[in-house]
Amino acid sequence: MLERNQFPLRPVVPGFAVAWVVVISGASVALSLLFACVTPFVALAAVSAVILPRRMAVTAVLLAWLANQMIGYLVLGYPQTWDSYAWGLAIGAAAFAALAAALGVLRLAADLVVTMAGAFIAGFVAYEGVLFAATAALPSGDGAFSASVVADVLLINSLAAVGLICLHAAAAVGCAFVARQPGPALPQA
Repeated sequence: MLERNQFPLRPVVPGFAVAWVVVISGASVALSLLFACVTPFVALAAVSAVILPRRMAVTAVLLAWLANQMIGYLVLGYPQTWDSYAWGLAIGAAAFAALAAALGVLRLAADLVVTMAGAFIAGFVAYEGVLFAATAALPSGDGAFSASVVADVLLINSLAAVGLICLHAAAAVGCAFVARQPGPALPQA
């Protein structure tokens, strides 16, 4: 099992970090098409916080949110109203709050599983908290924060987090396998 200090990508493999940002953005597009209003930003933020260096995690969340908004307005036909745009911004703020909370958990010295779980829980609380606070100024449905809706959001984010972690583990195994392959034989002089 990887130790916590081995899990985040390091400059030794910068291409992998960039590829992971692309994967997070692509996952956002796919998940936005699948879930529309319940894109799992908590999962994207928490996994990015643990796996990526800080700047790359910020880039990943930003690109995921932008991709989600583009899919929403250009493909799914979100309404072109002030409150729709305001909710889009609130969701972006909530995604960054989830990332900040997840990054805050990384300061704790803990086992990798505890760190990932803590990053996810802190991110979920921050995300839902920002969205709930937004209802003070923005219109929302009566059941937007009902127990069943919050449970659905938690379930979708949990499954997405597990999927992203499995994807990362598979990529890490693939990289390790490729690194162990012997290089081409050099001609003798």
